[in-house]
Amino acid sequence: MMKKLVVLSVLGVSALMAADGAKLYGAKCAECHGANGKDIAISGKAIAGDAAALTKLSGYKAGTFGGDQKATMQASLDGLSDDDLKAIAGHVGTLK
Repeated sequence: MMKKLVVLSVLGVSALMAADGAKLYGAKCAECHGANGKDIAISGKAIAGDAAALTKLSGYKAGTFGGDQKATMQASLDGLSDDDLKAIAGHVGTLK
């Protein structure tokens, strides 16, 4: 019984993170990258399915990643927590 509760708890957290990731993506990213992550935006590249999204987002937030769009991305990520970045990156990974 305890094992089932742990599994359900983990699944519940994953579902909440996925919902938060989609919501955060919609609020912070979709304007430039499109709802499906396929818009070219300033970078010249689509981000749908990007497996390195968390590394890039963390780098943008820290100011250690990015070229011409670094300042724009830093402003977009201002106020987001590391958990928020993980949720967004998780959502980006689901986009195809």
